[in-house]
Amino acid sequence: MAATVEKPVRVALIGCGRHASNCIHPSLPYLPELEVVGVCDLDESLARETARNLDTSAIYTNMDSMLSEEQPDATIVVGPGGMHAEVGLACLESGFHLFVDKPPALNPRDARRLADAAAQHNLIGQVGHNQRHSPAIRTARHITDSAEFGEPTTVITKYGGWIPDEPRWGLSPLLGGLLYFHSIHAVDTARFFMGDIRSVSAYQVSGIEVSGGGPIAVILEFVSGGLGFVDLNTSTPYYQMRTIVAGSAGTSVEVVDLNRVEYLMPPEAAGKRGVVPAEPELAGFHNVIPSFNWTVPRYYPMEKAFGYVDELASFARAVHTGEPSRPTLSDGYENLLALEAIARSIETGAPVIIDEIREELG
Repeated sequence: MAATVEKPVRVALIGCGRHASNCIHPSLPYLPELEVVGVCDLDESLARETARNLDTSAIYTNMDSMLSEEQPDATIVVGPGGMHAEVGLACLESGFHLFVDKPPALNPRDARRLADAAAQHNLIGQVGHNQRHSPAIRTARHITDSAEFGEPTTVITKYGGWIPDEPRWGLSPLLGGLLYFHSIHAVDTARFFMGDIRSVSAYQVSGIEVSGGGPIAVILEFVSGGLGFVDLNTSTPYYQMRTIVAGSAGTSVEVVDLNRVEYLMPPEAAGKRGVVPAEPELAGFHNVIPSFNWTVPRYYPMEKAFGYVDELASFARAVHTGEPSRPTLSDGYENLLALEAIARSIETGAPVIIDEIREELG
C-alpha cells in the first residue's frame, strides 16, 4: 500500500516587516508541508513584495478579510511585539492555529491569555524561538538527554550584541530594548535544557557608562534543583550566543553561536564513545581529551542553521498530529514571567520567586 501523503498545512501570513522578511518567510520555500494561501500587512507594498517572493497572489491589508476569504488552517504572526498578543488572540478566537514570534506579548498577563485561548479552543499555539530548534542546540539537547550525560545540573547562557537603548514597543529601555527584544532568547534556551524556573536573582552593571543601559547577570534556580547563569551583555561588538550545560556524570556540552558543539565526556569514556548527535548524519570528530565536536555544515542556509526552518516544520507537524510543539504559548508565558522577575530583582536588589508573580497576576 502506498504511503499516505499529508496535505500541506494552509497558512496565512500576518506581518511582512524586517524580521518576517529576513528570517521567517525565506524559510517557507524549504517547507512543502506549508502552503501559503494569503499574505497580509498594513503596508500593501510589503505584502506585495512578500507575495511575489513566495509566488502567491492573495494580498491583503486587512487581516479579518484575509482570514474570512482564505480560511487557512493556521496563521503565522510576525511583527512588532505589541501586535502579537492582540492579533494572535484574534486568530485563536477565530479558530486558527497560531505560530507567533517572540515575544508573544508585552507582559505575562497577555501571554497567559494567549495560552488560555489556545487551550480553550483546542488549537496549536507555538512561539517562535529559533535557537531551541537550531541543529546545534538540538544536537546538544540530544546529548544532554542521553544516559551517559547524567542529569543536567547547571546551565550558562549568553546573549550579547547591539541592544536598543531607547524605549521600544512603549516599554522602558530595560524591558523593550534588552529583556523582551533580545534576552528572551537566553531565558528560553536555559528553560529548554533545565525546565521551569523557581527564582531569579539579577544584577546590572552600575557606575560604568555602557550603551543599552549596562550588562545584566542573572542567577536562576530551577524547579529541578539545578542552577543557571545568564549573561545578558549589551556591550559586545557582535551578536554572541553561548550555551554550556554540565551533567551529573562529569560531562559538559557547549554550543557556540549556534554553529559549533563540543561535548566533553568523562575520562572513562575515552574508549567508549556512544552518543550520536541528531544533526547531521555526517560524523563529527573526537579529540584525545576525550570530546566530541560538531560544526554546522557550510552548505546549510542561514534559515536552517539558525533554526527558522525547523521551528516552522515542527509547527506543521503539530497541526497535523495535534501534539503540541514547543515552545508552546504556555512556555511563552513562563518566559515572560522570568523576564518580569529579572526586572523586579534589578529594581529591588532581592531574589524574586516566580510563583509569587504568578499568584499576583491570578
